[in-house]
Amino acid sequence: MKLTTRDKYHLHSRAEFFSNHQGLVKQDDLDKAVDAIFKAQNSTDLNMDLPKWNPDKNKKLSQKQKQELRKTWRKQVQELNYKWFQQMLCENHGLVEKMTLFWHGHFACNTKNNPYTTIELNNILRTNALGNFRDLLYGVSKSSAMIAYLHLRQNKKGKPNEDFARELCELFTLGRDVDYTEKDVTEIARAFTGWTTDAYGKHVVNPRQHDSGEKLIFGKSGNFSGEDVLEMILANPNCAKLIAQKVYRYFVAEKLNEQHVNELSNALFSSNYDITVMMKYLFKAEWFYQAQGKIVKSPIEFLVGIGKAFDLKFPDQKSHKRIQKYLGQVLFEPPNVAGWPGGRKWIDASRFALRLRLGSLVLNKGYIMDELSPELDAQISKKTKRKDLKFFEEVDWDAFWKRNKEASIFDLLIRNENPNLKSTYNSNDTKTIIRLLSTPDFQLT
Repeated sequence: MKLTTRDKYHLHSRAEFFSNHQGLVKQDDLDKAVDAIFKAQNSTDLNMDLPKWNPDKNKKLSQKQKQELRKTWRKQVQELNYKWFQQMLCENHGLVEKMTLFWHGHFACNTKNNPYTTIELNNILRTNALGNFRDLLYGVSKSSAMIAYLHLRQNKKGKPNEDFARELCELFTLGRDVDYTEKDVTEIARAFTGWTTDAYGKHVVNPRQHDSGEKLIFGKSGNFSGEDVLEMILANPNCAKLIAQKVYRYFVAEKLNEQHVNELSNALFSSNYDITVMMKYLFKAEWFYQAQGKIVKSPIEFLVGIGKAFDLKFPDQKSHKRIQKYLGQVLFEPPNVAGWPGGRKWIDASRFALRLRLGSLVLNKGYIMDELSPELDAQISKKTKRKDLKFFEEVDWDAFWKRNKEASIFDLLIRNENPNLKSTYNSNDTKTIIRLLSTPDFQLT
């Protein structure tokens, strides 16, 4: 298959959030183009200069000191939010960071109160984002963040806590009610008894709290450990199928095509869970290029896409966090262990109105083109006066036009086919850009 320019826009928007025309992959051959994107990827760990973890010192803090420390930690996680967002904007980091964002929603874990666990888990996701799902599953399961979030420390011999066992099966690997029973969940919880962390956050199994008795799991009897259960799950093709379904909804279309899902599932399972093999198969499938404009951008995808398109810096961290909150997706703060619902649920009346205005707010110094919602305009204006929302930037339009001198602005920004819209906005000028960013069509990728 030979890629058209519009196909390349689609590929980059799904794989890397966005690319200006100048940054498009040069190869026209489908296989070579996809391979080139993967080869060009760089990865940078999320990092922050934090004090060395000192559990003995922390134990001696007064109640007031502990409250101050928790307040500091929350601020540091907000800084990490901003740092991660900036990494998403970096050239040749897009695919790695978008996959990290995908896994962030799949292995949803709220770490907003602890920068140490935030960094640990986020880097586990990034390190394995395009690696092997087995390594990713093990890493997440043994992370201090997930152990705390799903109460594995409370999972003890004689009093098993089923939270992790249930979500492991239902959300992370097999799906709802697929090849397991309530009895399996109870027995799996027993296998994970004793899983905890030491004072430095390293995974350990407390032998006194581990149930070493015989267990009946998935129809098999034995003295199974947590690792044994993970391997039993990975041996089930339905694990690969659940991952394939979620990848398809995230990168292809909200409505599943069973044949295409099975193709992805087979690619993942037959490669012994090599994520890169599955993702290359997806991006090289002709049906992927027939799904343009089929997905509603998540808030983070929406913001990163605008940022990459216009080389924005998002300098005000506080306003950046508020925009995430207004749009319904704050990094490191998923609503629950199921993650963000996604799809059309990203858009309700108020959020849709804000999204329609956001491009104009950023690029046009707050001037809203066309009348859509005076109430929202007043709300934004009020917050701006209180200095709660500084979300306007100077755009280097000369640099933008240089990056896109050979582009059709409509094809660059709009992923779905809309002949009426294209005939209305078919000129290459700043006014057309701002108007296109204010259309419902721009919400799609």
